Amino acid sequence: MPEILPVGMAEMRISQPPDVLAVYGVGSCVIVAMYDPKTRIGGLAHIMLPCSSGVQTEKVNPKKFANTAIPLLFQTLAHAGVFRSNVWAKIVGGSEMFPPADGISNSVGKQNVEAVLKALDELGVPIIAKAVGGNSGRSVEFILSSGKMSVSILGEPPKEL
Repeated sequence: MPEILPVGMAEMRISQPPDVLAVYGVGSCVIVAMYDPKTRIGGLAHIMLPCSSGVQTEKVNPKKFANTAIPLLFQTLAHAGVFRSNVWAKIVGGSEMFPPADGISNSVGKQNVEAVLKALDELGVPIIAKAVGGNSGRSVEFILSSGKMSVSILGEPPKEL
């Protein structure tokens, strides 16, 4: 029987079947799923902010920022035995949860998505599916036995990525 393993804000977790990795109530954060279909090992990073630059190194939680969490997830999966050339990614989140303020044209959600896309590109990890942007929160369940991701928006039926 699968165990549902939650991944909180600024956290990362890897596992394998029959486990399911889950994040509930994603807004401007971006959830990055990486998966190797041959080993069926996968992981999630729950990214809160785009970049750790300007933060004192000793105070940085590397799982909080796109520029540090994504390489860390990739490296952790490699140490667990995934084949780097097989890894793909799916991303969810980056919503604009609050109305834009005067003079602000780039939301945290949008910045997070841009930083995630850049970090994955730098690692050469292809993105095979995404559900980003908009103004609704989402919940995610990543089924490691298949690599499928169930994405729910309040009031709508779940969608499969």
